[in-house]
Amino acid sequence: MKRGKVSVLGAGNGGQALSAHLAINGCEVNLFEHPDFKKNIEEVSKKGGIELSGKLHGFGKIFHATSDIKEAIEGISVIMIVAPSFAQKAFIELALPYLVNSQIIVLIPGNFGSFEIKKILKNNGKDLTIAETNSLPYACRKVEEGKVNIWGVKSYISIASLPAVNINNIVEILNDFFPIPLNPAKNSLEISFSNPNMIVHCPTMILNAGRIESTKGDFMFYCEGMTKSVCKVMEKMDEERMEIGERLGLNLISTFEWLKQTYHLKGKNLYEVISTSPVYGEHGPDAPGTLSHRYITEDIPYLLVPVVSFGKLSGIQAPIIECIIRLASAINGVDYLKTGRNLETLGLSGMSLEKILTCI
Repeated sequence: MKRGKVSVLGAGNGGQALSAHLAINGCEVNLFEHPDFKKNIEEVSKKGGIELSGKLHGFGKIFHATSDIKEAIEGISVIMIVAPSFAQKAFIELALPYLVNSQIIVLIPGNFGSFEIKKILKNNGKDLTIAETNSLPYACRKVEEGKVNIWGVKSYISIASLPAVNINNIVEILNDFFPIPLNPAKNSLEISFSNPNMIVHCPTMILNAGRIESTKGDFMFYCEGMTKSVCKVMEKMDEERMEIGERLGLNLISTFEWLKQTYHLKGKNLYEVISTSPVYGEHGPDAPGTLSHRYITEDIPYLLVPVVSFGKLSGIQAPIIECIIRLASAINGVDYLKTGRNLETLGLSGMSLEKILTCI
């Protein structure tokens, strides 16, 4: 049964997984990859689609696997950008000449991206509906181009629109074809503050720096890298995140509770949930082989930095989070506090907290 046409921009792990899942469920899917990385879709084009294994099985036939942005989005109502945060701007700039105001753009995940994308669209005379999710629907990895192993499928992900008033209409449209339940959130800030990657990935990378460099990632990142002590740091960072969120009027839950809910995991604390999870423990060594990995280069500048920025705006300090940011900056020789997403890049500089909350 055909369930509409969808365009997915980004052919990485998440983009290929979502494209295949949508296609298996009856959608006509265009999968786009940036011309600089078109090799990612050459095999998909040859195979005619993408094979899923693990927690999901099947072959999703892709209607168009292309690096031609016009071909990918023309006549498409819903465009999903499933790419690292640092690629969101590049995708939007490619798409700008062909975007029309009736289209919906969904960032999966957003990582505060809806603010920056909205600013770009406005500066170019566009007024599209923007939404973002807090996470990918899956824990997954590409086995090869055109084949993705799904480690786990979340029970739901959360979504919000910018402005927030549009969310009910967006969810109604997406629910017709999106493969897992969508939980409407209060606003885009609540969504971005709810991405667990900043808590799970960042301290684990920093506190396992020696092991990553000496083994080139030959260990289990989650089950072995997230020891009791590492999880204690995660929990302190989580407390800071939630304190800032409370000041912003956001309805946040702990990363511990989020993991239990989305993957139906059990445990009395964060360490028990992660160390006993089949989602993270059934696929062998999976740690990054370098510290110049998106667990740092994306999750710190595009998640932790804006969290700290909003904390300062609201008068709340986050010393543990800021320490992780500064250590990552020292390791990679990049001042993430300056280069990351902040109030200026989000188009919110000079605005009071109250005005920002009113605008979104």
